[in-house]
Amino acid sequence: MNEKLQVYTIINNPIFSEGIENLMLTKISSDAKIVRKENLQELINAKSDVRNQPELLIYDVVKFSNKDFNHLLHLMTLNADFKILIITSNINISDVKLLFEIGVMGVINNNILSDQFIDFVEKILKGNKVLSNEYWNLIVEYFFHSVENTDLVKEKTNDIENDVLLYSDLTNREKEILGYICDGKSTREISEDLFLSLHTVETHRRKILTKLGVKNTASMVKVAIKSNLYAL
Repeated sequence: MNEKLQVYTIINNPIFSEGIENLMLTKISSDAKIVRKENLQELINAKSDVRNQPELLIYDVVKFSNKDFNHLLHLMTLNADFKILIITSNINISDVKLLFEIGVMGVINNNILSDQFIDFVEKILKGNKVLSNEYWNLIVEYFFHSVENTDLVKEKTNDIENDVLLYSDLTNREKEILGYICDGKSTREISEDLFLSLHTVETHRRKILTKLGVKNTASMVKVAIKSNLYAL
């Protein structure tokens, strides 16, 4: 590669982290610069100075939160050439779909063999998306055995159009509150920031849920990110 590869790692297990770093330096790029970070927020804070260079994030995560999706999307806005590889043993199909939609390049299981890991990283650096066989099998099983498959396909075909129509029904105040919710703000924090009563904020939140056709805050945030209703 013409430019030195910058590799960020967020991996809780020190032994696992050292193994990943060793593979990167011995099998991928001997002059790669590897920087360990504690969490996504720390990485975002460190990247205030945007440099368009080849960058790779290897993120080992047990369970995703709404903030994880928001932070990953934010990182993609900081550098268009930022490539993200997720390592996890606990994920569902909807999360896999959302991760790829926001720009993540790969999702792999943490029991992956070293040769497979190297192959996946090389593919990602070339601009290809990768997914562990375990997760491919999960998706195949879901689509071929779900009794709701027909309805699901019909629903997904109209996803974007429906989401845009629903968003257009939101009032300006509801759109503003949706943005606060996507930022991870609590009802009390929104109340204090907008000088509204807790009851008023909660009423707006319930109306947003109804208009977006979702049942909880997590689903609300996912719809907002997926449909570009929320801009960082």
